[in-house]
Amino acid sequence: MKSVTKQIAGTAAMLALGVAGVGTYLMYRADMRAARSRLLAGSRVVSTARGPIEVAVVGAGPPVLVVHGTGGGFDQGMNIARGFMGEWGEGFRRIAISRFGYLRTPMPQDGSSAAQADALAAVLDALEVPRAAVIGVSAGAHPTAQFALCYPEKVEALVLAVPALYAPPATGPPAIITDYVLCSDFLVWLMSRLAPSVLLRAAGAPPSVQRDLSPQGRKELIDGFFPASARHAGLTKDIRNAILGWPDLPIEEFEMPVLLIGAKDDPYRSAPVVRYSSGRIPWARAIMLERDGHILVGQERRVQHEVRTLLLGAHATNKEESGR
Repeated sequence: MKSVTKQIAGTAAMLALGVAGVGTYLMYRADMRAARSRLLAGSRVVSTARGPIEVAVVGAGPPVLVVHGTGGGFDQGMNIARGFMGEWGEGFRRIAISRFGYLRTPMPQDGSSAAQADALAAVLDALEVPRAAVIGVSAGAHPTAQFALCYPEKVEALVLAVPALYAPPATGPPAIITDYVLCSDFLVWLMSRLAPSVLLRAAGAPPSVQRDLSPQGRKELIDGFFPASARHAGLTKDIRNAILGWPDLPIEEFEMPVLLIGAKDDPYRSAPVVRYSSGRIPWARAIMLERDGHILVGQERRVQHEVRTLLLGAHATNKEESGR
């Protein structure tokens, strides 16, 4: 009798595991379909002189180009635009791109910051935008700065937030993380279900900041990791660039108004970068937030005020000069 009972219990356990496995797989498939549908509906691929680039454009008015950071895509760029510009941003034409290797923008043979800068110029040309304000965030700040140096006539104003403008060589994550875990849609999805705080920390939100995230903000950060396989080439490139070290740029040659934003508790150490950079650009406006992590949560109103002041002032000056 005991033997029969054990067999029944074992069979029941296997059935339960099987049902749980099927249920998990169905949930994963549904979430991946939803993620891909959301992304396809929000952007288009533009043919440029530097190859196909995925672009999303929202609104009308003075153009603002947003360049996302590590692990992003145009969707992260649009989230940045909302967070940095708020409701007043609806009076601007917001343009967000997917950098090389992210989502539907392929990784070319040359994925350097200089090549990305040329691609940003090519996107504006393809959209017939002669000049725009530009917001570059995190790893997107380096190609953004390169763009502003190489094409100053195309940049009305420049915002560099938690910027990876320079950094010495560093130690990166183990190869198994970058080459296997971060390219697996299922593993990253499973992590979002079982250990979302790990993904939030990877996004730059330390535990002290995570509790301040709104449900929508938390969802946007976690959704930004999907589909992992479609972001892997760009993510790996950014990680390798960080390991090699971001080369210093002649930022003292900027010709446009500049706003630098850093946070003292940023785990990716934007604070020393902003301090160093502001010393080399004496006319730049630099703000240092006390406790907002890499994602600058909790100080949205201040950030929006600073960005609005910069963009409106630069646009008014440009309009006045154009009218002469």
